[in-house]
Amino acid sequence: MDRVLLIIDDIQYAGHLESTLRKVGFDVETITNEFHMPEKLLSFNPDYIIVKGIGVRVSTENVGKKLKESTKFLGKVILVFPQDRKTSNPEELIKLRMDILLYEPISALRLTNSLLSLTQLDKDAIFDRLMRLALTDSQFRAAESELLQGTGSTIESEIKLVTGKAQGEESENSLKEDDILNFISPPGAQSKKMSKNSPDLGLSTEYKQGVQDELNALDKGLSLRIETYNNAIKTIDQDLKSGHKKRQTRQVNVKLFEEVPEESRLALDEERKKFAKALVKKD
Repeated sequence: MDRVLLIIDDIQYAGHLESTLRKVGFDVETITNEFHMPEKLLSFNPDYIIVKGIGVRVSTENVGKKLKESTKFLGKVILVFPQDRKTSNPEELIKLRMDILLYEPISALRLTNSLLSLTQLDKDAIFDRLMRLALTDSQFRAAESELLQGTGSTIESEIKLVTGKAQGEESENSLKEDDILNFISPPGAQSKKMSKNSPDLGLSTEYKQGVQDELNALDKGLSLRIETYNNAIKTIDQDLKSGHKKRQTRQVNVKLFEEVPEESRLALDEERKKFAKALVKKD
């Protein structure tokens, strides 16, 4: 299962995109502050990173520059910029690490489809799950419609736009570093044809009901995991919202440090180094 790290400052958008990617088969984690990126790269070791933000907590441009300077991350990067950045100097783009460049507003449907052009997984199977969501999942459709409100687009127009591109082919905004200075968007390829005359693409009622049952089972599994987590933290004697104060943490660390022999501490340091190397090592 490919791992995707979302670095997005919009919590509502991040939650919708994370849910979408999980349902089609990706392992996803989200951070809403770019300050936590180095730690998450080590602990999660993502295959792909999607960045979207223009604020203090997350800046697409800043993250793109940091990833350009990083020698540890070997995965693929999708950067999402606001519309007004389309007029920016193309020479600035070469300073950023990216494999696909997109502009807002961007639906979760279209962003997930762009990710498929980078993955080595079964693209047809993932695309099929994505279309099931777009056509039959009322929760997904409602979230997409709210996201697209005021942009002049609808969920149906997004479906037509996505099905008019080839799954697994380069996105029209996909860039190679050597081409950035002479950037010209190549024409989109034609995809496996799907009927555009009807939003349901000719799917039978039984098929759609089966898909809906499958999606409901996924939602039920998520609810079960949340309930398990809530039960686990009930016995914790600690305010999880505020956490430990720095002074308390230092006191505990000092006490633990004094109780551990120097030889054991050195051995633990070596084990930590081995663990960190194993985290960033690709299979």
